[in-house]
Amino acid sequence: MRVNKYLAQTLNISRRKADEFVKSGRVKINGKTLESFVNLSEGDILEVDGKVVALNERGKLYFAFYKPLFVISSTKDEENRKTVCDFFKSINQKLICVGRLDYLSEGLLIVTNDGEFANMLMHPKFRIRKTYLIKTRKPIKAKKLKEMSKGIMLEDGFFKPLAIKKTVNPNWIIVAIDTGRNRILRRFLKAFDIGIESLKRIAIGGIQLGSLKAGQYRELSMDEVDSIRKQVLGAKH
Repeated sequence: MRVNKYLAQTLNISRRKADEFVKSGRVKINGKTLESFVNLSEGDILEVDGKVVALNERGKLYFAFYKPLFVISSTKDEENRKTVCDFFKSINQKLICVGRLDYLSEGLLIVTNDGEFANMLMHPKFRIRKTYLIKTRKPIKAKKLKEMSKGIMLEDGFFKPLAIKKTVNPNWIIVAIDTGRNRILRRFLKAFDIGIESLKRIAIGGIQLGSLKAGQYRELSMDEVDSIRKQVLGAKH
């Protein structure tokens, strides 16, 4: 779809007005000022006066975000602490923060305006896999790691990780889970008397944190979005 036609439909303005927006340098695609009337491609980031108006022709926004330490996984905070939405002020949309991480944890969150997609990620029955990289205060011996892989009874029921393994660094482990129970990994490791230096989520389903730095975000590809939808569809059958 031509960018001026899409602007007219999205902003409810005339095509002529949309043309003027482009000619006056008010429109950017993928961070670059638009100089001609090009066609939009799926995944293009379209901005008018610094405000994102769409990322694809369905008007849905999907981001992978690296939540830094000491940031609240919410849209607002009663104590006026920094929240995830503080990093998305240029986007004039109501956003949902999916996949909470506690104040002292960091890593991958999904931020979207698609309520249906957010529910797919959050609903416990769909059991979306989440993967974490954890630095422990002391190396974990192989015997204890094997014991941990069998699971343990916690105050809110039995918990067993999907997978747990060491990395080449003896103080780092990778743990995969499919539950969103509150602070489950911290409680799990505490039950085995294991202290945590840092906890970082590195994947949600097939969506990877990748090379993002703390506070950065990127648009999800439609393949990444569809991978979650396919997993949910499989869980329903």
